[in-house]
Amino acid sequence: MNIFALAQQYLGPLGIPLLICCVLTLLILLERIAVLCYHSMQRSLPTGGMTLLNQHADQPHNMRTDIAAIWLHHRQRRLSHGIRLLQIIALVAPLLGLLGTVIGLIQVFDSLGGHKGPIDPSMMAEGLGVAMKTTAAGLIIAIPAVVGAHGFQLWVDKLVSMAEQVLNVGNLRIEGVSIEALK
Repeated sequence: MNIFALAQQYLGPLGIPLLICCVLTLLILLERIAVLCYHSMQRSLPTGGMTLLNQHADQPHNMRTDIAAIWLHHRQRRLSHGIRLLQIIALVAPLLGLLGTVIGLIQVFDSLGGHKGPIDPSMMAEGLGVAMKTTAAGLIIAIPAVVGAHGFQLWVDKLVSMAEQVLNVGNLRIEGVSIEALK
């Protein structure tokens, strides 16, 4: 049995959208961890920024500052890649779970609607099962997506802040300002 059929069997009609959200979340989380770990360990932002400043050392201070700001903005966008999609998944997954809850409850009422006589709990089991499973699946997907999106944004902000500090110090050194005098 393939994974799509399995998702649909256990989670009803929302199994495939929830599975897609789950796979996307896992892929983005793994990819962002790898990329941000690499940039943190290699210190590629400060190193690249200093290389850029040294290449433009003959430019006026304001020009170097603008060049560094544009360069850093582009790096920040690359480092933030995928974070918005995680935020969207974090928003959509619980809504899909809630929709699954509604669909499951509709199934319960449909199974009870035409029935005469005493109600057997097994008549409600399938619909309630779908309702609870989709709700849980939506939350299980959303929680890591929210934590990942916010954690990655904090990580990117820290990397960019460190790079800004290095760029500012480097720019002042190119101007001949003694950094030790500023301490």
